[in-house]
Amino acid sequence: MQTIKIKIEDGIYQSVIESGIDIQSKIKEFIYELIDDGYPTITTEEAKKRVSNAVEDYKKNGIKNFELMDDSFWTDTEKRLIQRNQKA
Repeated sequence: MQTIKIKIEDGIYQSVIESGIDIQSKIKEFIYELIDDGYPTITTEEAKKRVSNAVEDYKKNGIKNFELMDDSFWTDTEKRLIQRNQKA
């Protein structure tokens, strides 16, 4: 296991402590998210291509080809976040 040193202002640290936040678990959660956001990795070129295609599709067809983010989208997102944090 490794140790990470961070420097934060005293006032911020005190506020976090007083709020009862578990700093170690929050930092661990943050680091896990750095490694894996739950989405497959794509190249910069692929990302640019997807954005370009989406913009062109929007120009041609308007919003009709895009999914609306309804409650099920947010429910699925929440489930994935909970599952990811249970692995940690």
